Amino acid sequence: MKNKAYYDIRDDLERYPEMWCYIIIGGRNTGKTYGALKYYLDENLPNIFVKRTNEDVDTICAGNQIGKKGAEYEADFSPYKALNRDLHTSIKAFKIKNGIGGFYKTNDEGGAYGAPIAYLCSLFAVSKIKGFDLSEAAAIIDDEFIPQPWERINRKEGEQLMDLYKTVSRDRTLRGRGELKLICLANAVNVYNPTCEILEVTDVISQMAATGREIHVDYERGIFIRMLKTSEEMMKAEEQTGIYKAMKNTSWGRMAFGNEFGYNDFSRIKKVALKGYRPMYSYTHKERTVYIYMNDEGFYLTSSAAQNVQNYDLNTETGQKAFYYDHVIDLQNSAIDGNVWFEKYTFYDLIMNYKKRFII
Repeated sequence: MKNKAYYDIRDDLERYPEMWCYIIIGGRNTGKTYGALKYYLDENLPNIFVKRTNEDVDTICAGNQIGKKGAEYEADFSPYKALNRDLHTSIKAFKIKNGIGGFYKTNDEGGAYGAPIAYLCSLFAVSKIKGFDLSEAAAIIDDEFIPQPWERINRKEGEQLMDLYKTVSRDRTLRGRGELKLICLANAVNVYNPTCEILEVTDVISQMAATGREIHVDYERGIFIRMLKTSEEMMKAEEQTGIYKAMKNTSWGRMAFGNEFGYNDFSRIKKVALKGYRPMYSYTHKERTVYIYMNDEGFYLTSSAAQNVQNYDLNTETGQKAFYYDHVIDLQNSAIDGNVWFEKYTFYDLIMNYKKRFII
């Protein structure tokens, strides 16, 4: 990890210790997971390694179970595999029950011993368990928090993660143990995802991607975001591979090699001067109100306030349905025709993917 081609999260954790949430996106194969696990291993602090599904946990455990010898199984899909190679350790993942496991030191025969180095769980599993205590954990590491396009996800996944964080954090600060860290790691796949949405950082990240800004530090909210760039050294090596040459100009290639959200459409996102526009109506979603203006050429959705316009409350079922039938279909069609601009990406996504957000 001393190689400059790789990212070491220790630098960000120590430079911005007052943050409670660290979001690291991009930089495929640059050591995001490796560095996070190594930091807490070096500091002798347990963490909770989070995956999306029970199947993810089963794969990581690769058939190991408490009471069985890990050496009986040749397959090793644990994220500690590379650490074992580099640090000459022997840490293996063992399944405890469906969706729950742990990473343990193992003896010469491959058997687990001692307390877990880290815990392993799926969001699905912990959402079914109440009243557990893992307050000794210093961090939650949410690995691959941005789902791939083919994955089926729970739209309440963000809430599940926040509930897990609140359950684990308990009264850590009152006991002087320091604030629980939430470390979210992913490749740049889709800027709109349940975790970014629940943290309300989607627009910040989309603007970072659009402007090439690498770091965002929100001291008021305690959230640190890094759009991790692939080092020149690694890019030079990558550029010599066949897959790079074949795929660099595709949507997948822009995501995998260029740290771009290749599956998101930012073409209708820009700030527009309101001169010549007249306010038509507005909607409120969560704590934000968005105003829809119109001129002879089309519509503009913005947070710039207007007075005396009809408002639809999308925090209610009736408001969601009324707004859909009154305006959403027209806005979608106008956007397809190129006649709508959106100030922020979340405004665009809500309109264009309305039925993914709400049950109509």
